[in-house]
Amino acid sequence: MPDSAVTPQHPATPQLAPPRGHEPFPVPWMSIRDRFDVVADWLPEQTAVVCQGEHITYSELRERAIGGARALVKSRKGVRRPIAIDTECTLDCVVAIVTVLVSGYPLVLLDSQLPEQRRTDILTRSHAARVRPSELAALPPSPDTPLHSGAPTDTAVLLFTSGSTGKPKAVRQGQRLWLNQAADFHTTLGTGASDRVGMALPISFGGGLDVVMTSLLNGATLHFLDPREVGIDAVPHWISSEQLTTLHATPSLLRAVMTACADTPSLSGLRLVTTCGEAVHGADVTRLRALLGPDASYCNLSGSSETGNLAFNAFPPGRPVPDGVLPVGVVAANKTVRLLGPDDAPVGPGEVGQIVVESDYLAEGYFVDGFGPGPLDDRFGTTDRGARSFRMGDLGRFDDDGFLHLVGRGDDAVKIRGYLVEPSEVESALRKIPAVEDAVVVARKLDNGSTTLVGYAALAQGDRAPSVADLRCELRSLLPDWMVPTNIVLMPTLPRNERGKVDRTALPDPTPRPPVVLPRSDTETTVAALWSQILGVDPIGRDDDFVSLGGDSLQTQQMLTQVEERFAVQFSSATLAGFPTLRQFSAHLDGTNSGAVAATSVLVPLHPDGIGRPVFAFAGAGSTALALLPLARELSRPVHGLQAHGLESRGLPDWTVAAAARRFLREIRRVQPHGPYAFVGHSLGGVIAMEVARLLEADGHHVQIVICLDTILGGPLSEGGPDLPRTAGTRPAVDGPAPSRGALWRTRFRLLTAGIVPRPAQKQWDLFHELGRRVALLHKLQPWHGRVAVVMAEDNPDEPSWWSIIAPNVVSVDRVSGDHVGMLRAPHVARTAALVRTALGDKT
Repeated sequence: MPDSAVTPQHPATPQLAPPRGHEPFPVPWMSIRDRFDVVADWLPEQTAVVCQGEHITYSELRERAIGGARALVKSRKGVRRPIAIDTECTLDCVVAIVTVLVSGYPLVLLDSQLPEQRRTDILTRSHAARVRPSELAALPPSPDTPLHSGAPTDTAVLLFTSGSTGKPKAVRQGQRLWLNQAADFHTTLGTGASDRVGMALPISFGGGLDVVMTSLLNGATLHFLDPREVGIDAVPHWISSEQLTTLHATPSLLRAVMTACADTPSLSGLRLVTTCGEAVHGADVTRLRALLGPDASYCNLSGSSETGNLAFNAFPPGRPVPDGVLPVGVVAANKTVRLLGPDDAPVGPGEVGQIVVESDYLAEGYFVDGFGPGPLDDRFGTTDRGARSFRMGDLGRFDDDGFLHLVGRGDDAVKIRGYLVEPSEVESALRKIPAVEDAVVVARKLDNGSTTLVGYAALAQGDRAPSVADLRCELRSLLPDWMVPTNIVLMPTLPRNERGKVDRTALPDPTPRPPVVLPRSDTETTVAALWSQILGVDPIGRDDDFVSLGGDSLQTQQMLTQVEERFAVQFSSATLAGFPTLRQFSAHLDGTNSGAVAATSVLVPLHPDGIGRPVFAFAGAGSTALALLPLARELSRPVHGLQAHGLESRGLPDWTVAAAARRFLREIRRVQPHGPYAFVGHSLGGVIAMEVARLLEADGHHVQIVICLDTILGGPLSEGGPDLPRTAGTRPAVDGPAPSRGALWRTRFRLLTAGIVPRPAQKQWDLFHELGRRVALLHKLQPWHGRVAVVMAEDNPDEPSWWSIIAPNVVSVDRVSGDHVGMLRAPHVARTAALVRTALGDKT
């Protein structure tokens, strides 16, 4: 019987107190082809690969690969050049990859998602001949052509690094590196003939090729699916229908898979889940365990294109999961890690040092103009015993259990206000915030030569979108002030390259902040302290804008309440819209007499200095016009907001849509006596906007368009309106639990005093939101035949087709990321505004 590495038994549950390193083992084969022959001889009828309903056995795969390799060698006429394969999620692509690997030619992978310019660059730098899988399969047979015997140091793969932090490098990965990888997967992870391996990684990604190689060189059955091509929602069915035993992904992809599998048992049949490619957090493992079976394990793999496997961090059942970023784990077998100080001397126990990896199974170097020894990058070297060494550029330390921790790169640490800060530590804190799904923190140089931290956060789906100030204040409870980024950029998702890594070169620049000019007057100093406390920014400059620093409606009310307590002056949110910077707000405060109450109107100028005809933006029930300010600032036209009467000042509210429409119409005509008019309405504001449009058109005026932002038709508005056809897939409108009789009477009493009895801001908004719900229940929604554009949030339960009933001349119905409120905040407001500009006919 062949060697035991093709007849693996799944290893016993690892020790809960992990060893300091994996035991070394021999790697007896000379080439990938030698090893593949062993597997195919032993398991000829075993299924080797399954992809999109097609499958192939090991004997069939060997026959096609060896035959194709001979034909390839014949076609190349003795010219030894790398062969570049256009990757795709097909069985033929896997066959093509194995064909090149057994041919002796170096393999180059061209990812299907790469821009053509990047593919051209890879071809130029590698001198590779580009061959598509179909072209390779169509080569004339040449059964008598011999194949190159090969040596362990021959280049098997020319792998281009991700280039996420700079120019990609071409790494010459030898036959021996890949043979060691395969043996390591068998010994450490138990990969073998009984496994149905699920690869949800791009095949061109080093981690993806890792799974292909280690599956086929250990006799497992490889199941291949690329979520980028079929969508993440296809993954749960794929896992369960193929009865996979292992799943391999990046941490970011695994988070998406867990979301897609949340309400399914898809992951419960797996024995092992692994991730690679980036840092993983304890919260990820805890979340995964809730979806796995009781005997399943998780392991994070760390490594690089130059080193292959570096370390494994396995979490069998019962092993406690720490908080924060997980250590990379126990150093891989046949690898030695040394931590060196600035003088290249070993550091002491627990100390941080530069990571140097030593092994016979590292890459052969970087490709420059050929495959010979050539000039080597000074990061590669040779040890006294003749093994290869590589300086990773990362800093690390060993803990008392022998786990290796990465603590950043040697050039990552930056000075912030005189303190040395590791961006990875700030990133870890940002990820701890429940509303943050993904995050990265980078250092940026300012024009004045100083350095600042910029945080990028992708928010979790389904949660109410926090403001930048919310995140900053939460960070201040986790970190010292100097480590909290002043700039936090909210994004729907972090940009990633084809390898699944965060593409730092694609991270947008934060909105420029004006130079910090410190407060000069007593009023400015006092207000700056209030803003700093609420927004989590220190210091506050005279030209800083409250909303640009991340303040939302709630923080605005908190600030105005404190201003009233300190200065005995009552302002409204309109005050901040008109005087948004510290300098302007403080000057307005100085010019206001003590005890004054700012006059408020239902109309609030949000962006009065725009160009062209104005846009009137109607706030939703219980919302101030200030909630529309981020949207207004994205538009080039003048924008005036409209909010409920009595919301911010004493006054009887309007109890019907018609009454609100008449009041708003009077204010609109004062600003713009004649049409054409353009309206944007959020939530119930969309219904009021259509009613105002109806009144204007009845009076002979033209309304260009009404843009409804997440106006939900299937809730209270459906009670008295047209019949809206529902299907089995129609989601019910979400409503809270039925209130008790006592709560119902208390609400009725509060509603009767709405706008008359002063209340704290949040209670006032909640009361007016309930008032809006009752106004909607009483309203008889009638079709409006003017032009309507609709933008729906991702959690809107309505059927888009309903809008053709409510607005027969609807011109567009689009969805945006973010919830009902989040669509008006960064990062989603940029997409919302782009759709509004398109509907208005403005340049985007």
